[in-house]
Amino acid sequence: MKQLLAVVFIATTLFACTKDAATTNGGSTTNGGNTFTWVDNSITYNCDSAYASTQYKTIFVFKGATTTKYFFEINLTSLAVANYSFTTQGNTLSYIRPSNTALLTSFAGSLGITTNANNKITGVGVATVNSSTTGERINFSFTDLPVR
Repeated sequence: MKQLLAVVFIATTLFACTKDAATTNGGSTTNGGNTFTWVDNSITYNCDSAYASTQYKTIFVFKGATTTKYFFEINLTSLAVANYSFTTQGNTLSYIRPSNTALLTSFAGSLGITTNANNKITGVGVATVNSSTTGERINFSFTDLPVR
């Protein structure tokens, strides 16, 4: 009886899970979908998940668990193809990283949306955020980010 239970358990374990999509370091899929990449202190990061909200005209980016969490909230005046300056009212980038409990916010830089089609956006940007130094640049890009 114990052997039968062991065989059933092993079979269930092996066949119950589906294989995940291939990933690169950081969790983004290799097909280029749902990607947001950024450079912080000369280290390149890939998001675990990201999307744009049409209701709030905001891009949300997540990486890591509670104690190792990176999080972006990028508010824009629109999600249309255009360049959005972070010095313009309504456009702002907020960033949290695990090594710093303070919310870092943009005071310079811009984000350019180069494509908005089929409920996906693509673009690049750079933001200078307030930090312990006079300002720190965060470079980022996103490709085929889902729009919800």
